[in-house]
Amino acid sequence: MTAVEGIAWTVYGVIAVALFLFSAGFTRYFQNKYETEFFATLVTILSLGLVFSTLTILPVDIFLVSTTVDQQTGIKKEWATPEVIETMTLTLRIVYFACYGLITVFSFLMIPFAYFYYEEYDDEDQSIKDRIFGALKYTSFFVVISILLTIFGLFLKPTSKPPHIDLDWFKKLLTDNNGEKAISFVVACLILMGMLVSIAYTAPGLSLLPISLIKGRKRIDVEGEDVENRLIAAKERQRVLESSYIGRNMPSRERRELEELQDEQRILARRLKNIQQDKSSLYHKLLQIIRPFEILLGVILLLTTLVLIVSIFMTIVDKIAFAICGSQCGYVINNPNVFNPINYIFVFLSKIFPLDYIFMVCLIVYFFLATMSGVIAIGIRFLWLTLYRIRKGATAPQGLLVSAVLLTLSLLALNYTMTTTVAPGYAHFGSQVYCNQTENGVRDCSNDKDLIVPCDVYGPTEICTPTVSSTLIDRILVNTPFFGIFFYCSQWVFLAVFLIGFAISIFRKPRNNVDADLQELVDEEEEEGLLERRGRNYHAIES
Repeated sequence: MTAVEGIAWTVYGVIAVALFLFSAGFTRYFQNKYETEFFATLVTILSLGLVFSTLTILPVDIFLVSTTVDQQTGIKKEWATPEVIETMTLTLRIVYFACYGLITVFSFLMIPFAYFYYEEYDDEDQSIKDRIFGALKYTSFFVVISILLTIFGLFLKPTSKPPHIDLDWFKKLLTDNNGEKAISFVVACLILMGMLVSIAYTAPGLSLLPISLIKGRKRIDVEGEDVENRLIAAKERQRVLESSYIGRNMPSRERRELEELQDEQRILARRLKNIQQDKSSLYHKLLQIIRPFEILLGVILLLTTLVLIVSIFMTIVDKIAFAICGSQCGYVINNPNVFNPINYIFVFLSKIFPLDYIFMVCLIVYFFLATMSGVIAIGIRFLWLTLYRIRKGATAPQGLLVSAVLLTLSLLALNYTMTTTVAPGYAHFGSQVYCNQTENGVRDCSNDKDLIVPCDVYGPTEICTPTVSSTLIDRILVNTPFFGIFFYCSQWVFLAVFLIGFAISIFRKPRNNVDADLQELVDEEEEEGLLERRGRNYHAIES
């Protein structure tokens, strides 16, 4: 291993450990304090840490290929022999496929097993063996699906008539061994599902997160006054109902209304008590102090979001005109012809390692937090039914596991997005350049530095080494154009959903300061709906 590889993998190891610790803290923050399951918690932490670690291989990949070229001469460095580069890329390929294989195992085996293992628990005397066999019975369905996908990918033939493109880079994409084909097909299926998750949660989350930071929470004194007025209105309505039926039976409709009013009074009284306690708390005073910094962070994240959206839009428009062979090879782009701000930032930062690495990790974490913001706001749903709510210290183990699946799939889809859409030039060749002038069979640009140009797919393969990640993604797109077309169209849908979420976020009311105590509520959904309905009635009466 060269010194360059040693430095890159050491930095990667430190970042990976930090991301595993972040995953542990994230899981502990949201898990239910009174209803926990060690195995479900462990699987959630490992699955999130694993997909984080997989994504952070990309900067290492880019850094290693970028260091093989001399920026001043545009040719390979002396130590970057074909043998060294082959060993370097082989190591990266092994790490990538090991991570993808583990993600597949977690997605189709570990997470479903942990979910059903917890579901098998009841209050009766039940042995661990019975729970394991019960969980395996339901998990086998997911295992069969993964086996079928693997077999299908193993025998899947590349495009029957690939477009004739006289490029060594393109020809290498069409060569693949059966093992890589099978794993790549399964990963492509997971990315496809991840695209749907990104559209449903990440797209709205990219606007919800920064705008909620800018708006902040509702002023605690205003919220306290509103709750107090609604509490008075609820008590008065109860008094009117009770006085109207003194000495005679109350009809069922009025009786239901009275019960709802009593529930509303109980919830509002608890909220008012919590607000009064928060007014004098040190935590509330601290929030007031850091409020300007929260606004500043929200503005920075909003600007980052807008730059990301512009970069995605520029790239997908660019693909229409400059894709190598259009839909026939999944809209693979040779080199960005339209200015891409994120790609420019990456190329600039790559000159000072590990700044580009830090920027990449920050983007990954931001996409993760945006997705989580969307999950918290929308909830885990099946069509119009809410299955789980993600709340601080009150998320059931099943909710954590399902959210882990959603986050894993969305981050896996982010691997495609970063490589082909957000920063395609940087993700394919990093900061590599080549001398585009040959004299007597020797490349020499010492007298004309302007002929040293950035690497792209048309560059000489003996100088321009594509990243392993981009090769894996492009191979999927070229050999199975269906995925490429689907992924490309998904980016347009992603932008449309983002615009809808952005509009909703702007007109959305600020968050409340006090959350309902979930352990004291019998059914949070019904009570929240009750309060909203009663709140509208109260304001209508008041106006």
